[in-house]
Amino acid sequence: MEPPTNKQFTLTIDSLTYGPYGVGRKEGQVIMVPLTAPGDEAEVRIVEEKGNYAIGELLRLTNPSPLRQDPPCPYVGQCGGCPWQQIQYEVQLKAKEKSVEDALRRIGKLEGFDLLPILRSPKEYRYRRRIRLQADARKRLGFHRAFSHDLIEIESCLIADPRADRQLEHAGEWVQALRTHIQHIEIVVGDEDGAVVFVAKAEGDFAAADDLANSRFLEQSTAVNGLIIFGRGWRRSWGRGTIMMRPEEGLKMEVNGEVFSQVNSEGNSRLVRELLQWGEFRNDDRVLELYCGAGNFTLPVARRAREVLAVEGAPRSVENGKINSRLNRLENIRWIRSHAPEAVKQLRHRRESFSKIVLDPPRSGAKGLEDDLASLEAEMILYVSCNPPTLARDLAALCKRGYRLTRIRPFDLFPHTFHVETLAELVSNNELRKNRS
Repeated sequence: MEPPTNKQFTLTIDSLTYGPYGVGRKEGQVIMVPLTAPGDEAEVRIVEEKGNYAIGELLRLTNPSPLRQDPPCPYVGQCGGCPWQQIQYEVQLKAKEKSVEDALRRIGKLEGFDLLPILRSPKEYRYRRRIRLQADARKRLGFHRAFSHDLIEIESCLIADPRADRQLEHAGEWVQALRTHIQHIEIVVGDEDGAVVFVAKAEGDFAAADDLANSRFLEQSTAVNGLIIFGRGWRRSWGRGTIMMRPEEGLKMEVNGEVFSQVNSEGNSRLVRELLQWGEFRNDDRVLELYCGAGNFTLPVARRAREVLAVEGAPRSVENGKINSRLNRLENIRWIRSHAPEAVKQLRHRRESFSKIVLDPPRSGAKGLEDDLASLEAEMILYVSCNPPTLARDLAALCKRGYRLTRIRPFDLFPHTFHVETLAELVSNNELRKNRS
């Protein structure tokens, strides 16, 4: 019998799911409850039926789990940004490892691979070098309440880099001064140079009066280096709208504030280092990189390989990548502005081949690329993902086309959330046979 909606009952939380929920079972039904921890005994009520499972609401902890911690953030329970902050960090890491393994085995039906221990974030708090704040009709800034678009106005964020956190008040002053209707803004900071950039996404057109207002704001600011506002089909900037990043020692990247970059700088350096170790790139490698962004992996790989063909669909990312090639005196990168599926089809049509392939797709993954990727005859594919379910789907498809998943490493770049980054290595069956002989 299913628990009736809006009725209260006691539930024991057994585990965490890939999402902002603890999971328990009542009379055979899976019940997912936010703000809980494994081992909690709690009074809950069902707020939504989802067929074979239900969403519950935490009413009261009757016996709190020993795996809990007191969350230091005053907005926990209101803000939807850190749904695991009430759970001890070591427990979070184990749950993320399990979410990766479960996806590979249950969704991908994959076996015979090495699941390496998760690499923890160098910082548990203060790790985000960019934070996104929503703006409401009253021009207040904050984060959305969990499972809604209600705004929780904040004065500080414990997972933000201190340099970004210190600019919250100034960001609010900037938005209040604008006539352009702002949807959200990002506060972005560089790795070493101390640059701070405000990036705003607008709804509708740019208000011409904001041109002078933004120039005056920068003149009066001692910390903010650049301002960017963009909308559908337009973009305006004032001051220096770029930040400097260092993916590895000896490399520097200057990227526009709105261009994608990993939020966890030190965690990203670990990810880059691991990818380079696994790839063992050498001066006879011809490497294809898909979804390359502005060159986070491209530039380090190019320092070691003979040639890198870098594919990216976002125009400004490609522009930044080309600039950074020259900045670092790397002449062996060919940048292609194209959506990955079209580019791979063209490469297959031209019968091109590569020794190694690197890809870092968005959360939706790389579905549909498996046939064209396999035709490029790479001995190794290194797949970086932020979404275990789509990763498992894509790895399974490639394993049906001549590859074997050999090892995978989770990385925690997002403490206190359920999100997890992964690096997976696929080796061609031909290469495995060659090595055995």
